[in-house]
Order: sequence, then structure tokens, then C-alpha cells
Amino acid sequence: MKLAKFISIFVLISAIGVLMILAIVKIPNQKCESIKITPHSQNESILVSQQDVEGLIADAHLEILGKKIKDVQLDTVSDILENNPYVEKVNFIHFSNTKLLIDYTLKEIVLHVFNEQGEQYFVDNKGYLLPFSRKMTDYLPIANGHIKQSYKKGTKIGKDLLPLFSIAQEINKDDFYKAQFRQLYLNDQHQVELVSSVGHQIILFGDEQNAAEKLSNLKHVYQDGLTHLGYDRYAQLDARFKNRIIAQKK
Repeated sequence: MKLAKFISIFVLISAIGVLMILAIVKIPNQKCESIKITPHSQNESILVSQQDVEGLIADAHLEILGKKIKDVQLDTVSDILENNPYVEKVNFIHFSNTKLLIDYTLKEIVLHVFNEQGEQYFVDNKGYLLPFSRKMTDYLPIANGHIKQSYKKGTKIGKDLLPLFSIAQEINKDDFYKAQFRQLYLNDQHQVELVSSVGHQIILFGDEQNAAEKLSNLKHVYQDGLTHLGYDRYAQLDARFKNRIIAQKK
């Protein structure tokens, strides 16, 4: 009885082993039937979608669909994605049966810049400049004014953008800030002014020093003061001083 059970288990294991060997031998010779692309993004907008990846592959004259799995150049697909300015990293590229799975993470975009020349570009959360894309529909903080720096692939923010970038990072941490302060203007004295979405006053912000404290002070002024006094009561709010906001009446 024990011998018969042992033989049955042995035959079953052997059969499974044979099937696995056959699958390992057979799959590489099968053809790729589909591609599944999974992007991950901190932004709501997906700047590199499945359609975009398929277009990049086509532009590189790389055949995947209908090609034998063993002949698909996975390293080349990875290189194409890694060279895309919006891609942070490629997580994996491999086959699941006859389906090619491509998984990657996109860079987090935190600032939309308009420089003095009217050129547009983005800045990611690490301070790198990225090319402008109309596919970005998120409500990003906008930086404009006396910004000289132009977009160049692979470059980081310069001195003009540093205070704007730092302040934008703080704005992006709070839903109230994001809704209230959507524009950062660099004036001719290289001081930052905020443009409020409610009210028409000028907000003198200064530089990036103590940005979190300044924004918190402004939040209290809008929520605890201007909601009762009226958003257009003051022509100017000056947040450059520690622990206070100086308001100038119209």
C-alpha cells in the first residue's frame, strides 16, 4: 500500500517536472501576443502612457508583437524608457507567458515655469528641468517673472529658480496652499511675490528662508482674518518678517 502511494507520488512529480521542462523549452519559441504597460505617477497626469510607449517602440523600429519571445530585445526596451525625460526608473520588463509586462515610475513634477523668453518647462521634485508637455493637466504652482534660465536636458535649477522651487515644495505639502497660491512671481529685485487665487492683493514673500512659517502665517490671515474682513480689504500683505504679516490697506 505504501509502495503504491509512493509510486503514484513519484509519477505525479515526474509528470509535473516534464511539463515544466516542456514549458521552459516551448515558451521562448512562442510569439508575443500582447503588451501590458503599467506607469506609476505621483501626479494625476500620466505623461508617458501605454500609447506613448508603443509609439517610442515603433519610432525605434523595434518589433515586439508577433515576434518570438526569445528574440525580443528587452534591454533595448528598457533603454528607450530610461532615456525618456519623464521616466524616473524602470521597475521591470519581462514576459508572463506570451504577454510582455512593462512597469515604470514617472518623475514627480512640482513646478511649471515660464521664463523671460516665454519658454515653458517643468521642474521635478529633485530640482531637474523637464520639457514642457501639454499632457500635464495638474494644477501645478506656476513660476514666472524675471527668470533667465532656459530648459536644457539634464540640468538642475539655477539661482533664479532655487527660491521659487523651495517655496513651491512647501506649497505642494498643503491643500490650502495649493488652492490659494498658484503663482509665484520673481520680481526685478529677485524677491518672490505670491499671487492669490482669492483677493487682488500683492503678497510680498521674499526668499525661500522660513517658507513654511511664512505660508502658515498667511494661512491664518486668510482663514481667520480676511474671511471676515473681506479678501479685497488690503492692497498688500508682507510676509517677509518673522511671526507677523504686515497688511497695507487700499
